[in-house]
Amino acid sequence: MRFLAKIPHLTLTFVFTLNAHAAETSAPSERRAIVFYTAETFGTLEPCGCTSDPLGDIARVTALVRKAEKGGATLLVDAGNLTYPAGGLAPGKEESADLVAEFLAREITRLPFGGSALGSADLTRGDSRVQPKRLAANLSGLPFLEPSRIHAVGRIKIGVFGLADPALAASHGWQAKDPVETARAETDRLRSGGAEVVIALAPLERPLARAVARHAAVDFVILGKNVGLGTSRAEREGRAFLLVPGAEMQQVGKLEIVLREGNGSGKALQDAGSPESQRLRAEEVHRKLEHLEADLDRWEKEGEADPAFVKSKREEREALRAEERSLATAVWAPPAQGSYFINQMLPIRRNLPRDPNLAASMRRLDLAVGAANLRAAQPPPPAEPGRARYSGDASCVRCHKAAARFCKKTAHAKAWRTLQLVGKTAHHECVSCHVTGYGEVGGSSVGFTKGLEGVGCEACHGPGSIHVEKRGLEKPLAIKTQTPESVCTHCHNEKHSDTFQYQAYMRGIVGPGHGEDAWDNLGPGPTAQDLRRKAAQNAVLSAGKTR
Repeated sequence: MRFLAKIPHLTLTFVFTLNAHAAETSAPSERRAIVFYTAETFGTLEPCGCTSDPLGDIARVTALVRKAEKGGATLLVDAGNLTYPAGGLAPGKEESADLVAEFLAREITRLPFGGSALGSADLTRGDSRVQPKRLAANLSGLPFLEPSRIHAVGRIKIGVFGLADPALAASHGWQAKDPVETARAETDRLRSGGAEVVIALAPLERPLARAVARHAAVDFVILGKNVGLGTSRAEREGRAFLLVPGAEMQQVGKLEIVLREGNGSGKALQDAGSPESQRLRAEEVHRKLEHLEADLDRWEKEGEADPAFVKSKREEREALRAEERSLATAVWAPPAQGSYFINQMLPIRRNLPRDPNLAASMRRLDLAVGAANLRAAQPPPPAEPGRARYSGDASCVRCHKAAARFCKKTAHAKAWRTLQLVGKTAHHECVSCHVTGYGEVGGSSVGFTKGLEGVGCEACHGPGSIHVEKRGLEKPLAIKTQTPESVCTHCHNEKHSDTFQYQAYMRGIVGPGHGEDAWDNLGPGPTAQDLRRKAAQNAVLSAGKTR
């Protein structure tokens, strides 16, 4: 608690100092530019809203970039895999994916857009559908590519070039030049053309991206392949820095570049850190202290640890305590001399405002995507004679009235309504977890959900037509009375249900009239509602730290 009480003060101190510095940099001796960077958006416009802290949303990113643009020179670049999902498209999803790709390409180029590299997912629908025009300096003779661009971002000239993965090029029959040699040559060409800062967009394997940073005279290499949630720290490679944003716009990178007089083109920039990096270090030190103090308490009680080892750990604790005290009063400041940059990773959380015009366009797009999906919709495979099919809750309630009354109060029963509220009742990725029997033999599919809307009885107990026809007298039972966790995790996984714990969630769907024995066996403990509430509170705290 001692440390947590200090965090808000630290955050306010750091932000105030950074803003004060920003106000000072209007002097002619300092020139400033902001560069936002993304990668592996994979055609994802917004996140699944079923998690406690959904990250991403192009409407929020747009609002963020527009706000920065009003305050000064701004650019947005993308390191590839922008427009289409990873792993290809299932039959029937092509038209809706094209609509999303066209929308994303159109809207991102309405921002101060500096270019995007070419990733494998961008070619999902063939090179004729690649948009916007991509940057790939090591490929030539392709109409949808150009090598590089130079942008005047305020009073700073920034050169941006892309590199294509040689393996990707080979899979399409294209001849790709060596990325490292190309990066060297293109950097020299851009600097000869007046670029003071050079950025390479690299949808490459990380070792190859590091080699580009190490051997070409670039300033930044932005990774565009296997980025995960991104990395807040700029990784130094030679004179350059490797930057890694988060996939699906969950975390967007922000570079603040400051060039000072006398630091000409080609001189290395300094990593000035940031108030955020100091805060993260303070949290890391606190966590280490907690663990070390717990270890020391245990070793002292047990009395079996080597005294010299324990002594060294006590000294380590004192060093961490001293660092914690120092960080609690630390005030961020830029380097005294030379040009520098500040790199930040911005989580795109719900507390960020959305661009209202783009948000309205996205709702219209949702309707168009739904209509396209319905045009391509195919019914689920029918159940062959003798095989159970999904009958819907109406068939169950005739014999299980008490269970039906209980289940109507659960979150499962409200699943379809949540899609109706957001206009996504014909979106594959949403419908699949908000109906019963999706994609199953004798079940449901987009456009074929009648009677199976919501997460009903058969989602847990399996298709019940035989059980209904036999009025529950069949032997053995044709339904499951015990639902294994593996059934739940088709939808209750990290991407869509980050607070899921089997026992806690079971407490929310069994009770009087529906699995009373199971309810008794579970005993007291947290429920799904408790876990979601706690996670939502943590999300609010996290959002407050990153404002």
